[in-house]
Amino acid sequence: MAQPPSYSLDFPTPDYSAEPGVDEERLEYREARWQEYNTRPTGVFIRERNGITVILNNQEEKTTVPTFGRRSKVEGTLVIDTPESVSEVTLKLTGAIETVALTAGWAQVKVLDQTHTIFKSDDSGASQSHCESSLQFSCPLPLNFEHDGQEYLLPPSYYALLGGQGQTQYAKCTYMFTAIISRTRSRHTAFLGKNKKNNTFMFEYLPRFRPPRPMINRSLLTTIKTHPEEWRQFSYQLTPKSEKHMEPLTCQFFLPSVGMFGVMDSIPFHVQIAGSHASLSRLQPLSSDSESLSSDLHRRRKADGEDSEPPIRVRLVRQVAINNNGHKNAVHLHLGDGKLCPLPPVEGPILLAGSRVQRQENVNWEGEIRCELEEKLTPGFNAGIVTIADFVIVELSKWQINLFQPFKHGHPVRLVSDSWTDFSR
Repeated sequence: MAQPPSYSLDFPTPDYSAEPGVDEERLEYREARWQEYNTRPTGVFIRERNGITVILNNQEEKTTVPTFGRRSKVEGTLVIDTPESVSEVTLKLTGAIETVALTAGWAQVKVLDQTHTIFKSDDSGASQSHCESSLQFSCPLPLNFEHDGQEYLLPPSYYALLGGQGQTQYAKCTYMFTAIISRTRSRHTAFLGKNKKNNTFMFEYLPRFRPPRPMINRSLLTTIKTHPEEWRQFSYQLTPKSEKHMEPLTCQFFLPSVGMFGVMDSIPFHVQIAGSHASLSRLQPLSSDSESLSSDLHRRRKADGEDSEPPIRVRLVRQVAINNNGHKNAVHLHLGDGKLCPLPPVEGPILLAGSRVQRQENVNWEGEIRCELEEKLTPGFNAGIVTIADFVIVELSKWQINLFQPFKHGHPVRLVSDSWTDFSR
């Protein structure tokens, strides 16, 4: 056997540089897209009140509410109109979740409570320090907070009116910035304590997340064999009512396995219903001379167009759950309806590796579902007292409830602020 060539460590590792050398030429340059994701705004937010001007950096131009993200710093400049006699300058960053629910009542939990002293005079003697008219500050926001002995991620700014049963319910999370100026009074009024003025305003905390990988962008039928790991399969039985004398049907529901999606993403899915010829024929009236049940169902659904509602309905639902001292209350908000498109019949059931089922006839639909709300949707979060979770609901259409037992199943999905982005392009 031939021996591999020998190598020597006498030659140093070549130098590498981001810029071409004198004998080199740059053929193509493309800036990494992750820099676009992490680029901070270059504008400022200015708020003046009581002779105190707060200037916050890294804000969108002409914004009326300053916004900060995950691992952000609240930084900027504090300008004082008359710094004479100022003895202390303090900044406070506060945040709280407030809820009102029918069973849980009113509750409030602090999620942020920081105090930063950026100036304090020396009261020890005549050499009292002097406060400058302009003070720089930088206050990092924490990632977490603690409630009832458990740690949670700092929740985003949020407000939802959860009306129900003629009463007002709501959940909100708000954050405040306060600059406090303390002044020393004259000897004649010292007994009144320090004179304090403040400048207080609300800011938004909007942490950004994105899925760890892209979701499959092709239909199940073209990818189930080559990329089975990209799909999650859920199997359910459609049980007919006893007086209908029908055999049960099997419903196979498929969702992308990534499980995390941007709030504006369209989530693909696939539905297959399989069973005996007799039971499937009850899903929709068929012609007596049908040579193939699946083919006939497909032709009739296609001919009927929108007037033919599929037997399965797919919805996107948000659950807002409030938990206060063991009293729980949940409200469900409708976010969108899935659009189902009938597919031609396939040969046998669709199965992931390891699944087994007897050969049956089947009908198939593919579709997409997304949030259809016009207003901005806050990503889901868990803050202990409030949990916001999203689900893809699979249920029987209304016109099928006279044939089958109630059927409704929810599949959790996580909606985050950003869609997946390929930073290598």
